[in-house]
Amino acid sequence: MEFDNTFEVAAPIDEVWKTMLDVERVASAVPGAKVTGQTSDNAYKAEIKVKLGPVSMTYKGDVEIVEADEAAHRAVLRIKAREARGQGTASATSELKLSEDAGKTKSEIHTDVSLTGRAASMGRGIIGDVSSKMVDTFASNLAAMLEPQAASGNGAGPTTPEASEPAAAEAGAPEATPAASAPPPPPKPQQQEEFDAGALGAQVLVERLRDPRVLAVLAAAALVVLLRLRRR
Repeated sequence: MEFDNTFEVAAPIDEVWKTMLDVERVASAVPGAKVTGQTSDNAYKAEIKVKLGPVSMTYKGDVEIVEADEAAHRAVLRIKAREARGQGTASATSELKLSEDAGKTKSEIHTDVSLTGRAASMGRGIIGDVSSKMVDTFASNLAAMLEPQAASGNGAGPTTPEASEPAAAEAGAPEATPAASAPPPPPKPQQQEEFDAGALGAQVLVERLRDPRVLAVLAAAALVVLLRLRRR
């Protein structure tokens, strides 16, 4: 199955690129995921916990950056994982492309994924919709991680009282008031220990029912049922 997802954050492209390829750092923005070890410069051990209704699944495996073109801001990642209790496997190749416009960075992700076991029984539509919701959650967490840095990175260093005193004295101005201390850095996004695909799946179902084409099909089905009941 192949899926395409996009998202945008208000941060410079180089900062987004550096963060996206820092697997250990960016894992905290992926709901339910964590890095458990590093096997080489570009390869990591990772796991992700997914909940679907009453069933929880934990996938453990390897994430490897197989291509990284910094000039083009393009990377390819390969993931291979197995469900911890033998409920299936997952393998995927993801291509990441970044582009910048008006101070914002757009990310395009193309993923080719193969699933076996319980996850595969969900069907392509639900998997695609849930993956989109997961990417949206990741984008929000990534924005919380990067956008405060982009807002404060204006290139102008803080003015210290010591630096301003000679200039003030030379101009005959009154003594400068000490600058207020810088605000503490924003907290990191709280990492979800488990990605609740069931809750997102319910939300996806509601959104699908708003589609006029789906409503038309449901209405036709209801009409058929009513006609059969009348005949009885």
